[in-house]
Amino acid sequence: MFEGLPRGSLLGNSDRHHSNFVVISKETMYKTSEDMLDVHFDYKMSPLYDNGSSLCAYEDNNEIEKFFKDKMKFESLINTKSKSAIGWGNERPIRHFELLKKLKDNVYSQTIKYIEKIKNNINENNIDGVLNKFGNNIINENMKKLLKVYILERRKRMLEIYDLKDEV
Repeated sequence: MFEGLPRGSLLGNSDRHHSNFVVISKETMYKTSEDMLDVHFDYKMSPLYDNGSSLCAYEDNNEIEKFFKDKMKFESLINTKSKSAIGWGNERPIRHFELLKKLKDNVYSQTIKYIEKIKNNINENNIDGVLNKFGNNIINENMKKLLKVYILERRKRMLEIYDLKDEV
């Protein structure tokens, strides 16, 4: 779960809630030294699940240029409109960056490795590599540009919350 929350914050997933996680299990069957069968299960959280409300999914392709011209509109996209469906205590729902601050303050040791993964793996080249796999008939150039700026800005803010130096 701790890995999914920072990832959802990076993507801006506004539909992450208590019923919106998936656990993957892997069963391993082996023979014991007593010639008996034993079964071992490994569990992990699904790396991606139901992210349809992420990455500017509801933005109109005809309006994208406005995000590059209007700083308040861009800030709204990055922060104000970015609420998780997850609450904290009596606060429901809270914005992604507020959730990250709570995670940092309360479960730092369980979450820092996932923030460091984001720091080390999310960069312009990797984002371009992913976006360029999609033809312009699927994701147009303006949306690709917006997604890149969106992800990099959210990454930057996440690193600031965790007091990590941004080297991109």
